[in-house]
Parts: sequence; structure tokens; C-alpha cells
Amino acid sequence: MFTCRAPHLVSAGGGSIVNIGGLSSCTGAARRAHVIAAKAGLVGLTRALAHDLAPHAITVNCVAPGLIDTARRGPEPAHHATHATLVGRRGTPEDIAAVVSSSRGPDARYITGQTLHANGGVFMG
Repeated sequence: MFTCRAPHLVSAGGGSIVNIGGLSSCTGAARRAHVIAAKAGLVGLTRALAHDLAPHAITVNCVAPGLIDTARRGPEPAHHATHATLVGRRGTPEDIAAVVSSSRGPDARYITGQTLHANGGVFMG
């Protein structure tokens, strides 16, 4: 809980935590067990913290981006070639920022413990 700054949010009377996960936590990928295990663990942490922090008016959610058009260091992972979006393009950092922003705002106070998939329709969970 301390890595999420929960004590500060408790003393402030509430707030929101938004973790950033990834699509592969649900779809899997060859030779990426270490990455997938970490992302799946983050989903579990999100759910556990949602239980622990709900009494303090703190919501906890996870945003799982799909393929995002950003610069990478090194070659692109092979499993990216198998994911085609329904919207016909990769996402942008601004697309993900919009999901994060809306999931922590005042209109989202009834949403907690969820993984919000922002992937252009690659995965519908």
C-alpha cells in the first residue's frame, strides 16, 4: 500500500489510484513470461488495493493499453504483429492519458477494482 501513496490519500480524505498495466496480461505472448506475470500481478494488486482502500473513499483501477504509437529502444516484439486494431490505427499517448484522466475524475467514483482496456478493440474483456 505504501508504494501507492495510500497513507497520503487516506489523510486527504480520499482519491484515486490508477495503475498502468498492459494488453499482454490478458492475451499472453511467447517468450514474454516475465512481462506478462508482472502485468497480471499489477491487475491483482489493483483488485486487492480496491478492497483495502474503498473504506477510505479511494478508488483503484488499472488501465491496460494496447499497441501505442511511441518510440521504442530496440526491435518491436514479434507478438505486436499479430494484434490488429478494429479502429485501424495504433493508440497515442494522448488516448491513454484520456482514459487515465476520466477514470480518476469525479464522474468515476463508483468504478473501482477494474481493468480498463484501451486497445482499439484488439481485446474485448
